[in-house]
Amino acid sequence: MKATLHSYNTGPYFGTAARVFCWILTVWALFSVLDGSLFAFLLFPAGFITQFTHYRVTFDLDHMTYREGVSLASITFGKKLPLPGIDFLFLKKNRYSQTIESRASMATFKREKFDGYIKLSNNIKLHLLQKDNKEKALKELEQIAQDLHAELRDLTEMKYY
Repeated sequence: MKATLHSYNTGPYFGTAARVFCWILTVWALFSVLDGSLFAFLLFPAGFITQFTHYRVTFDLDHMTYREGVSLASITFGKKLPLPGIDFLFLKKNRYSQTIESRASMATFKREKFDGYIKLSNNIKLHLLQKDNKEKALKELEQIAQDLHAELRDLTEMKYY
C-alpha cells in the first residue's frame, strides 16, 4: 500500500537569534528549577518549542487536500484546502542581499540561494525548500517529486532577455 500523506518542513518558524536566546533561557531555567524556582519551570520548554516549530506543508493525495501552516512536534496547524492537482515542481535561483549597519560602517552581503516550489493546477505556488547548494536542493526536490508523482523542472539556468 502506497503512502498518500506527505509532509515537508519548509523552514523554521523562529529565527536563529530567537532559537539561541530560548536555548539559553532553557538552560537558565533548568538550573533555576533545580534551585526551587517555580516561575522558571514555565520557561523551561522555550528552547524545545522554538526548535521544533516549523512552517510545514502537507499533501493528502487520497482525499486530494493540502494544508499549509505551522507545525509543532509534527502536528500541522492550518486550514485544509482542496488540492486541484499538481502541475510540476521547479527549482529557481534567487539572489538575496542583507545589509548590516553599525554606527561607523555598513556592509551588504549578497548571496545566491536555490528555492524549490510546487505549482498547483489553480496557479498557486507553494515554497518547499531553500538551500545554498544546487545539488542538495535538486536531490530533495527529486524525492518530493517522486513522492507526489509530479514532474520536476530545473529553472536555474534560464536566461531572460
